[in-house]
Amino acid sequence: MCGINGILSLSSVFNQSLLTLIGEMNKSISHRGPDDNGKWEDRKKGIALGQQRLSIIDLSKSAHQPMKSKQGNVIVFNGEIYNYKEIKKEFLKDYKFISNSDTEVVLAMYEKFGQECLDHFNGMFAFALWDSNKEELFLTRDRAGQKPLYYVEKNGMFTFSSEIKAFFKLPWIKPELDEKALYDFLTFGKLSPPGTMFNGIYKFHPGYKMTVNKSGIQNYSQYWEVKYQDYTHMIKNNLEDIVFSELDQSVKYRMVSDVPVGAFLSGGVDSSAIVALMRKNSDSSIKTYSVGFEGMPDFTELKYAKQVAKKFNTEHYEKLITPDDIKQFLPNITEIFDEPLADPTTIPIYFISKLAKEKGTKVVMTGDGGDELFAGYSNWKRFIKLFPFYKSYSKLPGFIKKSITKIYGTIYPDTPNHEILIRASLDQEFFWGSAGYFKEGIKKRILSDEFLAKNKNLNSHNLVLEYKNNFNKLEKIRKVTDMDWMSYLGFKFVLPNVFLFRADRLGMAHSVETRSPFMDHNFVNLALSIPAEYKLSNGEPKAILKSSLERILPDSILYRKKMGFCVPLKDWAGDILSSYIEKNLKQFCIETNIFDYSELNLQLNSLKKGEEKYTNNLWMLYFLINWFNKWLI
Repeated sequence: MCGINGILSLSSVFNQSLLTLIGEMNKSISHRGPDDNGKWEDRKKGIALGQQRLSIIDLSKSAHQPMKSKQGNVIVFNGEIYNYKEIKKEFLKDYKFISNSDTEVVLAMYEKFGQECLDHFNGMFAFALWDSNKEELFLTRDRAGQKPLYYVEKNGMFTFSSEIKAFFKLPWIKPELDEKALYDFLTFGKLSPPGTMFNGIYKFHPGYKMTVNKSGIQNYSQYWEVKYQDYTHMIKNNLEDIVFSELDQSVKYRMVSDVPVGAFLSGGVDSSAIVALMRKNSDSSIKTYSVGFEGMPDFTELKYAKQVAKKFNTEHYEKLITPDDIKQFLPNITEIFDEPLADPTTIPIYFISKLAKEKGTKVVMTGDGGDELFAGYSNWKRFIKLFPFYKSYSKLPGFIKKSITKIYGTIYPDTPNHEILIRASLDQEFFWGSAGYFKEGIKKRILSDEFLAKNKNLNSHNLVLEYKNNFNKLEKIRKVTDMDWMSYLGFKFVLPNVFLFRADRLGMAHSVETRSPFMDHNFVNLALSIPAEYKLSNGEPKAILKSSLERILPDSILYRKKMGFCVPLKDWAGDILSSYIEKNLKQFCIETNIFDYSELNLQLNSLKKGEEKYTNNLWMLYFLINWFNKWLI
């Protein structure tokens, strides 16, 4: 796990040194890799690369980056290639290695297979490789989007980094708002590639690669997509064995490290499964970490985490978060998230990452991904039941749907059902994938007349539609269902832009690497291919995953009521958020000229009166005011 930076001059002749700028970029993301840093340039070619290293595999100086091969190719690498030892044995028997790092394996594989080397890697990664012979830069991001990668092409320069803040060390890049990204962010609380909230700063899609030369970006294309398999005729017991075996293999891969590997343990199914499989594959000490909220039993699962830790003999640590902890954390959130993320669960992730750092753990595994792949969310059951009715209702004549929507909206405005009726009246997709913030109708009210006049055609459904079109293009070897679509959207949209992004940024804020076994691309293909009736069986979410894990986990963990990673936001931080917004809202609206003060103030007053449906919007407002003040105002 590291931070990487690079600058390529697109001018035919370039005689200035870029090392000072690369050094400044490195410093801005030093938290991603405090163990080592490196810079390299070829001044004649106008290329410079930089890296901040968190040493995980091969801790010696031999693995220093940027790393240069005998052929003159140079790489900066962020992440891990879990099967690098197997690759060396199978494909690189005659290669003379100078290190035991996976980075050098990537270099060697590129020189052997070119860009097709990506087909052989099992891992999480973002890297940039300078091909000295072709005089071109090759960049890529892993299939699931676990490692971040951003880029800018501007003023005759191409530059990339692991974090956006590094770009602002360059004199030709200034922060400017991307209004389309903001519009979508208000609905989803997250951003989808290529948007970042900054004009001209773009985010790599997961599973994409890019080639850049002196003429600029030459190619940006997808190298991996979900591949469905047909398990419709397989008996349940056999499928359970495959699920268990593949997850076991994924955990085994993610234990590859030259430093100890720990785990975040909530006591839920997914994190408990990871810890159980870690113990199955190791006799060494395993450190596990849990957090709860002081005096808030409805938001704390520590007793279940302790049960799992005891069963699998881990060295267990826990932290009880207090209201004072949250007060101290809140002002720092926008420093961590230069690409915004309006997710209050960043609070427990921040403190559990801090706890791991304090106890000397550099690498942890997480259970991220199980709910999206196996339909583990309780509200998904409601969507599955309503899909047939929604489809039937959507076939009604437009004037009837619009009339019903108008009448319902008069009685029950700004409610989830009203939003569903709006979507149906506009012939939109039913499921948007955690669109839990400002609804489309509310956005039209809270945004200023000036903003709306400039952006008449913005509609956040277009983002969902883009994913749906990609889903429809996939080769299917069996009939797909509504649940298949929901899981696909969860994997493609929600996971990389919320959970994996969140884990990377909050872990890296404390120089801690997070690994997600559920995101192994082979396991993803398997999980997304499993028929819906095996995932949601007799009302039981994640049924096939749970039954496959019965051999290693007790029923008290597998079949207890799901709590989720929740935060007592209104109870503990409601007054803090409200008072901050009250104090700053009017000036914020004046300075940005984007929002309507009176409408936002109505929302704030509604929440203060006890209307909890606006709690997410309160967090969104708090975050946006802080974020704009930090990065744009």
